[in-house]
Parts: sequence; structure tokens; C-alpha cells
Amino acid sequence: MNESSTMAVKAGLILSGESLELIKDACIWIKDGVIETITSSASCPTRHIGTSSILVTPQPALAHVHSMDHAFPEYGINKDISELVAYPSGEKHARLNALTRDKMIAYTAEYYRYAWRLGVGLVVDFRELGGLGCTTAKEAHQVIPEGLSLLVLGRPGPEWPKGCDGLGISSPLDYPRDELRKLVTSVPIAATHIAETRETREQGDLEIALDTGFQVLIHGTYLDGDDIATISSEKRSLVMCTRSNMWHSLQVPPVDVIVKLGIDFGLGTDNAAWLPPDPWGEAMTLLLAGRLRGYKEALLAKRVLEGLFIHGYTMYGLEPRLIEEGVKASFLIWNVEDTGLYRAEDVYVGMVKRLMSARLLARIDEGVISWV
Repeated sequence: MNESSTMAVKAGLILSGESLELIKDACIWIKDGVIETITSSASCPTRHIGTSSILVTPQPALAHVHSMDHAFPEYGINKDISELVAYPSGEKHARLNALTRDKMIAYTAEYYRYAWRLGVGLVVDFRELGGLGCTTAKEAHQVIPEGLSLLVLGRPGPEWPKGCDGLGISSPLDYPRDELRKLVTSVPIAATHIAETRETREQGDLEIALDTGFQVLIHGTYLDGDDIATISSEKRSLVMCTRSNMWHSLQVPPVDVIVKLGIDFGLGTDNAAWLPPDPWGEAMTLLLAGRLRGYKEALLAKRVLEGLFIHGYTMYGLEPRLIEEGVKASFLIWNVEDTGLYRAEDVYVGMVKRLMSARLLARIDEGVISWV
């Protein structure tokens, strides 16, 4: 083996494969950016990265963010959601329209770097301002460290869909149905907010979204059991943004019913003005929301991790960054020495509750290590 193209990572615990299997005391052998084999930790060479106190996990997806809001952090904390973000009259849109192109790129790049340092593998970014919003996102992505993938879903406007990978809208209530159908069929992927507020749900936003073909639904805060059963039968995916819902004084999403009915879901951190791109805080908040709603089964934590590491990718037609032999080596390295995780009676619950950015040591992107 060419030493310059090989690497070995020793770990006490690995979250492996699509089933997120727990592998203890292992050595991950990487050659030319690909995981060649996973063997026992005793087989690790003298020169290796890691110790028996290391945890290795996949890189998570943030399945819904609005990164351009990072231009004006913590604005309007005393205002309700309609005043802040309603399209087109919300304060957010006036602020976005006032940004120069250079500032759009600079603040977006700052946000993407933040996500990269928190270990994020994919950001699905809803961009306003038509083609301008999408093209500035792509330009910002070019100046950050490699390893963070980007999917840009743009809102119709001037020059849309230039630079956009798909369609992302605030609400299906904002457009005539015929126009929505044309928009949805013109792009590879289409996502929309639904049932974020009680008012939009009562106006039938879910029915319009399903009728016009949206594949990915965002929020679902005010869905009931029948709504969730319909989404399940229609095989649509859902992204929950629990901290955003709580920040805007709404309610927590019905995660208990969503888990019981087996809907594939991802996690999003939503508006960058109020929430950092922190997947670990989002995961723990979603776990707590499920328990608040009375769902205390251990399955919930495993499903939350699946949402982060698997479904946040697959719902958009992308490959998750799994840890298994024969795939590109893109994963995270954690120091969990003093967290108690190895003694946890349920390690999946322990991961959701005890992983936080301060414990993240490094990320590996296609075999290239970056200490964070």
C-alpha cells in the first residue's frame, strides 16, 4: 500500500451501515479515499488515528435551512411568525431585498462554514429571490472547505430556476394549482412548507401540496393522525424543524404519530436568523418533543438518528454517507471519553442526548482529515 494514500482510524464504537449497526472496538482502513475494510481494533497499525475512546458516526444532513437569513441574526425576537416571514410582506423579505450580492455570498458562506465545522455533510437550502438566491448560494459554496454537499431549492422569481437544483416554496397557498403543477413538473425535486401554522393547515395547504406533486413536505407542525396516515400512504417525506417551531411559539410536531406510522423524516434547523446549523441540538430537541407527547419508546432515538444520517439524504434522491466497506470515507470522529456513552443502557438514546459540537474532533471527507 502507498502510505500517502492510506489511513487507519481506531474507534471504540462505530455507527455502521444503513441499519446504523453498533460495531465495537474496530479499525477502519481507508485507501485512496474509500473504506477498504473494517476490522478489529487489535489489527490497527502502529500509526493510526484515534483511540478506544473514539466514536465514529456518519455525517448528518440538514434537510431544510434558510441560510440567507444568517445575514441578520436574532432580528424581530418579539414578533410573531407572520410578521417575520410571511411572503411577500414579512420583514424578512424586505431585509433580503436590501442585501447586496456580495453580502449574500459572504453571509451564506459564513453559514456554510459554520455547518461544516459542526460536521454537517449536506445542507438543503431554501433560497428566496429567484435565480439570484440560487446562484449566490452556489458561489458561496465554492469558497468553503470541501466536504459539505449543497442542494439548492429556489423560490420562483427573476431568472428562476437559474442556479437552482429544484423548487422550494413557503406555501402552496401562494400559487394557483395549475401554476404549481407546472413548477413541480419542471424540476427534479420540489419541497414546500405545510401545516407550519394552524391557519395554513385549516386553509388546506397539505391537500394542495399532495395534489400538485410535492415530494418533500416541511414542518407539519399542525398535522393530525389522519393527515399523517395520508402522507404515509402517498409515500411523501417530511422534514421536522422542532426548535424553529418552538422559537416561533407554535407547537412541537406530532413526532409520536410520525414515528408510529413509519414516515421517513429528516431534520432541519430552518431559519438561520434564529438557529445555528446544529444537527445535534436539533436531534435532542426532537427526542424531547416526542417524549413530551407521551412517546417514550427507545425506537424514537434510533429513528431520529436515521433521520439525520439517512433519510435527510434519500428523500432528496441522494446517497447517505454511510460507514461500510467499499464506500467513500466521509464520516465524523468524536471524543466521548467522559460522556458515559459506553455505559449507556441504550447507546442510540445516549448518542442523541450526549453528542454535541464540543465533542467533535475531526471530519473525514473522502479520506481527507480536517481537525475541527
